[in-house]
Amino acid sequence: MIGVIDFGSGNTRSVLRGLTAVGASATLVRTPDDLPRHSRLVLPGVGAAGSAVRALRDRGLWDAVIDAAAGGVPMLGICLGAQLMLAGSDEDDADGMALLAGRCRAFPAAAGGGPRIVPHVGWNAVELAGGHRADAYFVHGYWLDPADASTVVGWTEVDGFRFPSLLRAGGLTATQFHPEKSGRFGRALLGAFAAGLLDAARPAVAARQPEPSWT
Repeated sequence: MIGVIDFGSGNTRSVLRGLTAVGASATLVRTPDDLPRHSRLVLPGVGAAGSAVRALRDRGLWDAVIDAAAGGVPMLGICLGAQLMLAGSDEDDADGMALLAGRCRAFPAAAGGGPRIVPHVGWNAVELAGGHRADAYFVHGYWLDPADASTVVGWTEVDGFRFPSLLRAGGLTATQFHPEKSGRFGRALLGAFAAGLLDAARPAVAARQPEPSWT
């Protein structure tokens, strides 16, 4: 059973529908008492980092989710949820769960020093291991900056700025894009997560490799 952490995020229901569409059994997790009956967790997110942290703490879920993931429960973080898996965020100078070393950062100025259009909204390519590409849907104003470059298994470029958009480390997977809105690629990722294909650590990519089986 997959638990979708419910802290008032706007995309909680769409994530639940996305998991159900790929044949997964999934329910909402609203209290710490709901956690033990779930073998995998999804941390979704739409909105600001500071308010999300407060909501998770107010519901008693912040420490409980950290303990579960740190204890080996596989977890998928989506968009803001992925950003919260890092140690902190430039947005609201918010705390992170520190499940992955690194920080969520604000976008730099556009090439030439001009203003950048933020948030970044729309379809963009995710460059995967082995030179493969897949299209995914993004809505975000900040980007993932992990301390360990080997955790990055997907990159996206917007207006000349290239940023990590897919991270994996152990049983942790973090997507800056929204898999529940990303068509075939997103369904494949959700299905792989539900089936346990993302539970094990992914080795660093040193050379061209076959396309990942879940794309």
